[in-house]
Amino acid sequence: MRRTLGLIVLIAAVGGASASLAQDLPQQQQQQQRDNYLQNDGIRQAIPPEKFIPAQAYAKGVEALKAKRYKQAVKTLARVTDVAPEQPAAWRGLGAAYAGEQRWDASRRAYKRALYLMPDDVISHAGLGVALQALNDPNAQKQADWLKAKAEACNDACPEAPLLKVLETSGPFAPSAD
Repeated sequence: MRRTLGLIVLIAAVGGASASLAQDLPQQQQQQQRDNYLQNDGIRQAIPPEKFIPAQAYAKGVEALKAKRYKQAVKTLARVTDVAPEQPAAWRGLGAAYAGEQRWDASRRAYKRALYLMPDDVISHAGLGVALQALNDPNAQKQADWLKAKAEACNDACPEAPLLKVLETSGPFAPSAD
């Protein structure tokens, strides 16, 4: 139950962050990445180059994620991470999509990549914690501790404060009712 609630919170949080990729990828950079992608990868040419725009594909992936079409979200967001591997939002969304499919090891890897690119991302720490919890990995507690420390340091003053409060009270790291 708590894992499901945590997944719902994370999907909502990923959806709220969906505009970030579009802002991060100027048109010229998108074209350059598209060109590099097609030169280096002859396998994935199912999407014609003129139709694949990472920011638009990311938005479609998030839309699929919100609609609980996890397989489609994984497929779309994996393509985005192939073309724009430096975008933590795409990796974070991919982690949530894998979690929706209960592919916990893949989810863990995607969230770790997101955190490599953006170490203080609350959503990615929470997602990694959910994946580690599902894998019965003792490192899940480190993510819970990081989120708790972030919430205490933030104390309603940071933009992530509302999300941290939700995670603290009803998310996967909330104290047990035992």
